[in-house]
Amino acid sequence: MERIQCMKCIHYQVTFDPQAPRGCKLYQFKSATMPYVLVKQSTGHDCTSFQEKTKKSDEGDGGGKIDFNDPKYWG
Repeated sequence: MERIQCMKCIHYQVTFDPQAPRGCKLYQFKSATMPYVLVKQSTGHDCTSFQEKTKKSDEGDGGGKIDFNDPKYWG
C-alpha cells in the first residue's frame, strides 16, 4: 500500500472528537486511523482524490502576514 500524506491534502481535516481525530471532507467521514488507510480498507483501492494544499508562501503575498515593523504603518 502506497503511503499517502493525508495531512498535506486539501480534504484532510482534524476533528475535535477524541475517538476519531482525523477525517476526510471529501468522503465525509472521521476516523482514528489516517483517512487513506480507511479508504483502502473499505474500497480495496488506494485513495485517488489526493490534492496537495497550496502553501501560503507559494501565493506570493507573503503568506497574508502583516509586518507591523514596516514604517508605512507608523508614518
